[in-house]
Amino acid sequence: MRELKSITKDDLNQEVTFIALLIDVKIKSTKTGGKYADLTVQDAGSKQLLKLWDVAEEDWLQRPKDDFPVIEVNALVGEYQGKLQLTAKNIRQVDKDSIDMKKLVPSSKWNFDQMRQWLEEFRDRIQTDPIKSLINEMVFQEPYYEKFCTYPAAKSVHHNFRHGILQHTLEVLKYCVVVATTKRLNQRQVDRLIAMAFLHDWAKIIEYEPLPSNKISDEGKMLGHIFIGSHHVMNKIELLEGFDREDALIILNGILGHHGALEWGSPVLPKSVEAQILHQADKLSGDVESILSFMQEQEESRETFTDRLWNMGTDYYKGGIS
Repeated sequence: MRELKSITKDDLNQEVTFIALLIDVKIKSTKTGGKYADLTVQDAGSKQLLKLWDVAEEDWLQRPKDDFPVIEVNALVGEYQGKLQLTAKNIRQVDKDSIDMKKLVPSSKWNFDQMRQWLEEFRDRIQTDPIKSLINEMVFQEPYYEKFCTYPAAKSVHHNFRHGILQHTLEVLKYCVVVATTKRLNQRQVDRLIAMAFLHDWAKIIEYEPLPSNKISDEGKMLGHIFIGSHHVMNKIELLEGFDREDALIILNGILGHHGALEWGSPVLPKSVEAQILHQADKLSGDVESILSFMQEQEESRETFTDRLWNMGTDYYKGGIS
């Protein structure tokens, strides 16, 4: 069995067999009235588009009982407009109980136990008791903690894998603390900054459905994680005794403004130095992860540079990929 990542243009005009998770099915019609399917399949290392021609009316793919079935595929490797194209010759459904699902769902490459330990260490840097209570109740208690540690941080672009919110939050926390230390922020500013770093993407546990779906929930589509997060944080703050009003305003502004611009989805701009640091740390984490993951997706290509990365507006030199 092949891994999707291992299938390259070296395999052109050959048949390959692989096991993957079927994560999307789009049934389309030909000009003559026939039906074909564009299938999106994935394993832990890659995601691919798979063509299936001549889909019959009774084909189970038209109405799959399982939202995300595991399939074994025999496919012909081809090329279309210079890009790899897989065309299915045969597809059969596989019993999920016989498969290690970790091999089919992308996950963070960071050590999970170490990430959870780091998360606790950042929380313990907070010296203002009400702010620490806010983080304890919103991150480290159920029903939130397990989701916070396992959900993806995005549908695409960056950290869109298992443990994605956790890894992204840790990166943002690290960047924030480095800047706060370098610029000698006082302890109260550091406490606020750590809190808003913990909470800026917290609501993605509500905005997204759990993997392998990675779809946006109804609440996510209607409200978005910035509003949902600030709403939950404000409600929690009101229940915490002795929470300082200035701390609340600065933390909430940090969450609301972390995208950094109105045209990027933030309803307000960052209005404190802590909020500006958070925005820059969040952008750095997302941009760097986006570039590195895009480079890895294209590492099999013989080109010196990647294709154009749409969200960054340029291509990237691939030297040094390991």
